Amino acid sequence: EGGLTPKTPKSARKIVLEHTNANPNKALHIGHLRSACLGNACEKILEFLGNNVETQYYVDDTGVQVATFYLGISELGVGQKENEKYDHYAGRAYVKAAQAIEKDKKILKIREKILKTLDNQEDKKIADEIITKVEKVLKANLETVGEFGIDYDLLVWESEIIKNKLWEKTRDILSGLPVYYKANSGKNKGCWVIKTSDGKEKVLIKSDQTITYTGKDIAYHLWKYAKLSEGFKYAKYPVSTQKKDLWTTCEHGKKNDIFGKADRVVNFIDARQSHLQKVIRECLKSMNFSKEAESFHHVGYGVVSLSSKTARELGLEDDKEKNQYAMSGRRGLIVLVDDLLNLLEKKIRQKHAESPYPRKIAASALKYYLLKHNTFSDIVFDYEQALDIYGNSGPYLQYTCARMKSVLKKAKSPNFSRKDFTGITLCPEETAVIRWLIHFSEIIKEAGGQFAPNLLSNYLFDLAKRFNSFYNRKPILKSREGKMTSRFRVFLTKITLETLSRGLNLIGIEVLDKM
Repeated sequence: EGGLTPKTPKSARKIVLEHTNANPNKALHIGHLRSACLGNACEKILEFLGNNVETQYYVDDTGVQVATFYLGISELGVGQKENEKYDHYAGRAYVKAAQAIEKDKKILKIREKILKTLDNQEDKKIADEIITKVEKVLKANLETVGEFGIDYDLLVWESEIIKNKLWEKTRDILSGLPVYYKANSGKNKGCWVIKTSDGKEKVLIKSDQTITYTGKDIAYHLWKYAKLSEGFKYAKYPVSTQKKDLWTTCEHGKKNDIFGKADRVVNFIDARQSHLQKVIRECLKSMNFSKEAESFHHVGYGVVSLSSKTARELGLEDDKEKNQYAMSGRRGLIVLVDDLLNLLEKKIRQKHAESPYPRKIAASALKYYLLKHNTFSDIVFDYEQALDIYGNSGPYLQYTCARMKSVLKKAKSPNFSRKDFTGITLCPEETAVIRWLIHFSEIIKEAGGQFAPNLLSNYLFDLAKRFNSFYNRKPILKSREGKMTSRFRVFLTKITLETLSRGLNLIGIEVLDKM
């Protein structure tokens, strides 16, 4: 008892949690969704444990990917198909432009000009036109994650880092430090670099005076920790994809002191970006922000591949000798979340035509599959396992909850307390459920402390298995042992449902009345 209630300490630590961060030039792929699901689950778990969590989505609207997709639209004439989702359209334009650049270096020079416009914001008309298109991609991306119940507190635009001169404020801090200097020789000659604590140089300003991604990222993290004299202006961002307010950095907005001011920073960015995240931490140390460097956490989750059967169902490849397929943009092996969700919904409709919630079940199946594995391991997604109603899956947990709700509805959910059952003799199946229930609080603490929603996911699966074993072997409503035993079993069902529902809510899986 007490383990189901969120903690509300008087002075909660502020955690700024960053996840998803998809480049706004294409539809979301399954790797983006893993980041979003992990980040969203950890947000809920950490809040339950009493932390004040602010979730941020970094929008890289000035990078090469954005310049490339804009090139495909503005210079190569890639048009949007009828009823085509805008982020899918942007992805096609990006691919065509990338292929054209490989064949014709003149097109590369056009992209470099677009990048310059994005970086210095001098041609405001073009820059604003690009941002408008980026916003269309972003909103389409938010529609996708919205189907999984994933939401955010703040969108941080890279262009706003430039407009608000956060880099210049960062450079003011750096300028008095011996670790920041202009390289006069070697491969970094003419560049402004920072020498990190491991003795390596990292370029922050290129020889052509372009600010690198690392430079902008350092500025962003100094703002997160409230180490810059000023930050952004903010406005509410109009979306219908989430229930809570979504805010955005905005040059026409208003200042406030709500955002940032982190005691701790947690970034869910895949393991292939570990080096860059290490550089950010090392730079913080070199700038004498040791406390902040210690509270900086990179959660480097593993990559997602597809089982061969799932790849064939999506029409990606058909090589029977392969057991799995890794994503590859050059080969066109990109597993889009929208396509995968549609596939799962189709399979559910084929097998359970009477189901009232096929889309919700499909979303839960996909989300749970991405959460049940070790956060830091690579995984192979298999649609049959994800939909297995008898295995470790989202639908199995939803089915178990629906079964419990049905029992309680028949019992009319009488209001009992454990005091009513003093001295009752427990059967082994009841004992197994109770022994697992008491671990709920400690599992949540472990899951939050290790950024590992899989610990909670697999705990819930084990709890559901124990309950179903009890359900299949012992009558609940009409026990042979008498009315008191039936009353206790109804009470145990009620408490198990409350625990399972709370746990599923923390990992973002919707509890349904029927399947």
